[in-house]
Amino acid sequence: MGIDISTKTETRLAAKAGELGLSIDALLERLMNENGDPTVAAGHCTAAELPKWHLGARGSFRRRDICDDVG
Repeated sequence: MGIDISTKTETRLAAKAGELGLSIDALLERLMNENGDPTVAAGHCTAAELPKWHLGARGSFRRRDICDDVG
């Protein structure tokens, strides 16, 4: 299997693997294990909870409260 990455990214990846004393395959495996499996994470996402705004008590609206065409 192969993936297409830019020369710049390949160079950075090789440099980081060299710093850590790992092969590129081992570095990629480590990164995948540390960050979790994206296919598993995508299946377990939950909806974000929206913030609750308490703006005080407010009665019902009447047309004259909203529109200025009512006399």
